[in-house]
Amino acid sequence: MKYDNIAVLIPAYKPDRRLNQLVDDLLAANFKRIVVVDDGGGEAFAPIFADLAGKATVLTHPVNRGKGAALKTGLMEIKKTPGVSAVTADADGQHTPADVAKIADALLAQPDALILGSRDKKAMPPRSKAGNTITCGVFGLLTGLWLGDTQTGLRGLPAAALNRFSTLEGDRYEYEINMLICASEQKIPVKEVEIETIYIDNNASSHFNAFKDGLKIYRLMFRQAGKFMLSSLISALLDVLLFSLAHYALGWSRIAAQIGARVISATANYVMNSRMVFGKQVSGQSFVRYAVLAVIILALSCVGHFILEKLHVPAILAKILVDGLLYLLSYRVQRSRVFGS
Repeated sequence: MKYDNIAVLIPAYKPDRRLNQLVDDLLAANFKRIVVVDDGGGEAFAPIFADLAGKATVLTHPVNRGKGAALKTGLMEIKKTPGVSAVTADADGQHTPADVAKIADALLAQPDALILGSRDKKAMPPRSKAGNTITCGVFGLLTGLWLGDTQTGLRGLPAAALNRFSTLEGDRYEYEINMLICASEQKIPVKEVEIETIYIDNNASSHFNAFKDGLKIYRLMFRQAGKFMLSSLISALLDVLLFSLAHYALGWSRIAAQIGARVISATANYVMNSRMVFGKQVSGQSFVRYAVLAVIILALSCVGHFILEKLHVPAILAKILVDGLLYLLSYRVQRSRVFGS
């Protein structure tokens, strides 16, 4: 059958009967394997899950652990069968059976890609629209992966990636952004498919905590960038200290002190970025790429400052603009090309 190698995974925390209707509709749409994770809803919701007997595989968390933990529990079950991909869907009625089928079809057409069900931001409630737009922008700047909807729960996960996805950090909603970070780092193609935008009662049934969960999401997105910033700061301080030591204590000329300090601090920066920031082994190949990038960044810096000087841009503003843009460029290139997979 068409969907024999695709399992639908539904994490559910305190669901209503819309979950049962969704499972019935998915079975009618020829999805043969459905995995539902009861994320510790308690005895009051046991009848809802009991009615799924014979229709879906129901896994249970004794206590609530979060959406990410529920998704990982389901993926651990699904990956026991080799070659099976997964489509994740929410239990609250926001994802229609037709859209689940649309994602499954896209996954069958591109079995190595991560498929995202992308919603129309124009149809979102104002708060959801604002949060999603900002998150998409920040995520794009940090990873180079520009998406229209980073927070969608309707996703097609390729079979080859289930093992990696089932071990990712994150037990709540930050898990889903970590999946996108992983796809970006591992060069897993990401494709978006437009789906219906449904918000029931202005998304009142959502368990997403804007402050608590939002903080976790941004902590994950900025974790690597924060380490990169710390590495850059340490290298800059080392550069100043070495220059001062060579010039004032050892009597080297300014040029000699500058070159010596920069070579040592740049080497230290490379080692820190390789091991601490990007988690890679030091190698001659990546060092050469790093050195080439450093020369290119230096050349671009000189050109940028020259142009802005001719445009009569104040020196301090020019430095902020040029160095800021080149800092972001350096991070992106080091992440994807110098130390990338």
